[in-house]
Amino acid sequence: MISAMKPLLKVWIPIHLALLLAAYLALFWQSALTAEVLAGLWFFFPVGIMGAIIANATGTGGGVVFVPVFAALQDGGIMIPPELLQIATLKPEESVAVSFTIQCFGMSIGALTWAHAIFVKDSLAWDEKVSSQTLAALTFAPLATGIPALLLTQAFVDVEGDQLIVWFKFFSLALGITLLIFTWLQRRQAAKDRKVWVSPGELWVLLGLGIIGGAVTALFSVGIGEFLAIYLILRRFPTKVAIAVAVWVSVICVITGFWDGYFAGLVRLEIALIAVPGAIVGGFLAKGIAQVLGSLWLKTLASLWIIASSVYLLAT
Repeated sequence: MISAMKPLLKVWIPIHLALLLAAYLALFWQSALTAEVLAGLWFFFPVGIMGAIIANATGTGGGVVFVPVFAALQDGGIMIPPELLQIATLKPEESVAVSFTIQCFGMSIGALTWAHAIFVKDSLAWDEKVSSQTLAALTFAPLATGIPALLLTQAFVDVEGDQLIVWFKFFSLALGITLLIFTWLQRRQAAKDRKVWVSPGELWVLLGLGIIGGAVTALFSVGIGEFLAIYLILRRFPTKVAIAVAVWVSVICVITGFWDGYFAGLVRLEIALIAVPGAIVGGFLAKGIAQVLGSLWLKTLASLWIIASSVYLLAT
């Protein structure tokens, strides 16, 4: 039962927060972050907030915010002090690595927030409640294939930087349009039509989505959470459940995928360290904002952001 998770989460949440703090301090120790760098690149803090809010309130990875911003830096769309150009100008593969890093923190907070709301506060309405077995199936089925697909893609698929950003532009545009369409198609979903159990056929689809989503996430730092959120909403699962599952799966994938870029020396630590506190703030705020705006308008605004940023990238 869901209530059985309550004591486990009460123990795990402070442990997870302590691990995040230790990881941040370890990265800070390795970085060259100074007061001058912080003053010149301060805008990555609100970028982190925005990315985490979109990621944790909709299930859409924060990379759909971070990567376009990094591309704008590369193309001169954002003015920064000349002395910081070397730090702030990222290659496409570095943008993906930094996006992985930021999401490890921001989506961790979002994942804990959703878990606390569902398992500890029992915030799901009576017609949205699903069993812990169903939540486990929805979460671990895509992870079972998504993690291997992510690792294999990182190990064996080598995409040139310029080609990578082109692929991201079209993927992001397709994602934004798809999310917008499904958001409005499902806006009148009746409570009696909501699903609270998963069928064997749906589990097979989730396994397939894990393969595709894991590979796409390896390339762009986003993908698997988006596919899951869209599919689960399309299958009439409660929106909160779909978003929570997408966030849980995404955070495990980004933590797994982070290490490839880290060991390759692709993570620009100074940028990540400025954005991470913002991502943590956004992770805390996301669920509350989702409740205030409502799932319809929140997902609509997120879709429009993704579409607009994709059009910007295609035009540059």
